[in-house]
Amino acid sequence: MNSDSKLIRQAAKCPECGTPHHYVEVSFSFANDKGGWEVECRECRKRFTIRLKNPEESSAEGFRILRRFDDDNNDGQQSSAPAASEIVQYSLDINENKLRFDFDSEPIYRCTLSGADLEKASLAELEKHLPDVSQAFYTARNYMLASNVPDCEHAVIPVPVPCKCGSTHKATFYFPLRLNDTPMPEPRQMLLADVEGSSLDEELTGIFSKTFLMGALEKLTARWRLKFDQIVIASPFIAHQYMSKANKLGVWEWLLGIFDPRRTLFITRSSSYKDYKSALLESGLNHDMLVSFGLESQIVGAGTKKQDFHAKVYIGLGDTCEILSGSANLVRGKSLENATFGFAERKRVETRYLDPLGATLPQALPRASHHLAITYDGTKWRADAHEGPSPI
Repeated sequence: MNSDSKLIRQAAKCPECGTPHHYVEVSFSFANDKGGWEVECRECRKRFTIRLKNPEESSAEGFRILRRFDDDNNDGQQSSAPAASEIVQYSLDINENKLRFDFDSEPIYRCTLSGADLEKASLAELEKHLPDVSQAFYTARNYMLASNVPDCEHAVIPVPVPCKCGSTHKATFYFPLRLNDTPMPEPRQMLLADVEGSSLDEELTGIFSKTFLMGALEKLTARWRLKFDQIVIASPFIAHQYMSKANKLGVWEWLLGIFDPRRTLFITRSSSYKDYKSALLESGLNHDMLVSFGLESQIVGAGTKKQDFHAKVYIGLGDTCEILSGSANLVRGKSLENATFGFAERKRVETRYLDPLGATLPQALPRASHHLAITYDGTKWRADAHEGPSPI
């Protein structure tokens, strides 16, 4: 995209059924074509038009453009389809991914023999090999851009990590793979999904502060987003009742920013959802208005409401599931809470956890068939597409 251009995110409603359609309008600083699109509604399939600048350069998100027209060519009169009923310009993204792995916080990955912090050690090893890892990544991405390759959602980097116990652990880092000019993230911006030679059930079973447990949940989320198809988050309370609405909204924004809305089932009480909407309104955003333009949190929109429960349980769902449970509500703090981490087969999780909660899981979205593995073969780093969405 030209450096003199500006990307403007907009949403237009179908005049027939009101379904919102999101798109990106390109605006240039020097000259702009005026025109629009004739499009097909993604819900009712009726045709309508959207007026915008630079119809050739602008792009739609998830709906069909049937025809682009330019006013200078006098072809804008050829469409008899009605115009979009409402159009808004927006800059917020409530569903933006804000998940980060905090390498400076208390670790959940420690060597079971020496007790060493394997998170900082893994980061240091990745940083040491970064030039070679980077070269392997860009070489592979250039090849993928020019070739017909399998679908890959993530780039995954297994890193050998020497330890004072005498063994070499394997740490698994990853980041979203984008086949464009997006640069490879710096090591601290990558997510750590696993370190062999550690024991999560040992590290996450006991008495801990709320702050530690919320940090652990963030790190488990980083793990689960690579390893599993779906995540279940069940907690009756978000934040606590004595917090201001602004602080409650901050907790909600943190939570909604770390989970993938396409793969997360959120279960809480109706009153918690009402607290969120009330705090959102006080901040100047009306939840119902956001819903009408498809800008609301998809996690809240698809969330499950249950009144009669006090359980706090967080699950990575796979053939063998991982479960963190305990007494802590979803909020940071100094108070001490109990926690237990364990593993269970999928059927047992459904029987013992999901069925009592009345949770109906949506069909899991298909995952990419491959991942880009950036590996060290003993002499050099190389990158190849490997089968499966995840190596762990």
